[in-house]
Amino acid sequence: MSSDSRVELLGQFFEAVRQEQEITQAFDEAAARHLGIHLTDLRVLDILDRMGPVPASTVARAAHLTTGSTTTLLDRLERAGYATRRRDDKDRRRVFVELTDHARQRTEPIWGPLAEEAVSLLDHYSEDELKLILGYLRRSQAFLRAHRERVEKL
Repeated sequence: MSSDSRVELLGQFFEAVRQEQEITQAFDEAAARHLGIHLTDLRVLDILDRMGPVPASTVARAAHLTTGSTTTLLDRLERAGYATRRRDDKDRRRVFVELTDHARQRTEPIWGPLAEEAVSLLDHYSEDELKLILGYLRRSQAFLRAHRERVEKL
């Protein structure tokens, strides 16, 4: 591949990444509007879905929020019926947060069809291609985490 065609291909790649981020953001905004919550609340619902019942402090760290902001956010999610807090039986100072069945029922029509179609989309790739894509995604996430930390220090 000539250096000119590589430069052009990289340009197309970075443009596609920007467009992917834009449409993902638009999708998340539409989902949050449908659920009647903020984008940060939506991010926390995803954290709870992926991590299961977790201490409130884990939610704060994963969402990069202060403890005060996390408390306010969890209050909103509880009022909406999307999350519940319960005290740890062993350490009453510790509070666990988890998704409610109501949250799962409300989010399934949003992400259920997306997940089903994503499997069909990925059927077009071989195992080796999927491994390559997965490797890229993992390296990209580490790259972006490092740059997020850099920007947070500015």
